Amino acid sequence: MTDERPLSTGDIARLLHVTAVAVLRWIRAGKVKAYRVPGGRYRIARDEFRKFLADNKIPVTLDVPTPRRVLVVDDEAPVRDAFEAALRAKGYEVVVASDGRQALRQIRQDQFDLIFLDILLPGVGGASVLKALKRKDPEALVVLITGHPYHDETLTALEFGPAMLLRKPIKLADIHAVLEIVFKE
Repeated sequence: MTDERPLSTGDIARLLHVTAVAVLRWIRAGKVKAYRVPGGRYRIARDEFRKFLADNKIPVTLDVPTPRRVLVVDDEAPVRDAFEAALRAKGYEVVVASDGRQALRQIRQDQFDLIFLDILLPGVGGASVLKALKRKDPEALVVLITGHPYHDETLTALEFGPAMLLRKPIKLADIHAVLEIVFKE
């Protein structure tokens, strides 16, 4: 049985090695037919995507499953390690960053389906990282993680539209709950 679930802008970006912003431009220009789901995110039916590929003579197969990519940004190694182990055990491809500068570098170089972002980071703070990310990809899925939910940096970060906020200490069940909500697993 083939997978006929609709594709997200991130899925298409990953398949074609472009940015999600490029996919959004195609949607807005009418090159790819898409619909919005509650929350405002776009979804593209696989048949519509196949038509787009054929119309533009782009050779891509949709039958090859690609693991979802997750970026984990936290300055605490035990937190990064716990997230990485939990996500890899579920089949995700995981990239980690230990500070805001590394996170910004990863975000510039790569496309991620989900980002877990600590707020209080050395150097460039989580709010600045989130702001830069949302400029690049307004539909990016970001889950803020913090032990300080009322800190000024946290309140600033919330203004940039994260998908949700997790309060430390984080349990394995919290990570699984986020994956279920975000990816309907």
